[in-house]
Amino acid sequence: GLPLPWPAAGQPLLCGECLASPPPWQGLALHGQYRGALRQLILRFKHGGKPALAFLMAGMLLDAASCLPLPDAILGIPQHRDHLRRRGYNQAHELAVALGLSLSLPVRPDLLWRPTDIPHQTGLSAAQRRRNAAGSFRAADVRGLHLWLVDDIITTGSTLRAAGAELLRAGAARVDVLALARTPRP
Repeated sequence: GLPLPWPAAGQPLLCGECLASPPPWQGLALHGQYRGALRQLILRFKHGGKPALAFLMAGMLLDAASCLPLPDAILGIPQHRDHLRRRGYNQAHELAVALGLSLSLPVRPDLLWRPTDIPHQTGLSAAQRRRNAAGSFRAADVRGLHLWLVDDIITTGSTLRAAGAELLRAGAARVDVLALARTPRP
């Protein structure tokens, strides 16, 4: 469940799942649904060795994020170093860098990391994803900072929930999430 990215009568709209279990972020900017041309573009970016597509996609995220206040810093969902070595780049970090350059804001990958590698989330149920992501992040002292946390795809939200919760635990004043796409509900 995720907050919907537009205000209604000054109040954010929340889906039923978020009303039952509020996420650890205050705002969400989402470009679209993970299907069709957007899905193909993200797959080329993520698995096709095309990190330069981050600049095109950052423009999409900037449009979606126009309703959010600018942060103190931007960071992508981190990958463990073993995963990063296998892929060659972290697509969420590439998006964060492109956003940072576009907005002249600092990108701070040093604020959040994954101390251990976790199994791939692909094909896991929502419950398995939650267990997989729980406790998988560590954060630096981010006391008082407003942060934009960037990822490419939101499937169940488990990864972003775990990362956002860790940033708040480490003292973040506000965490907003930016993502290119959300997988359609079954």
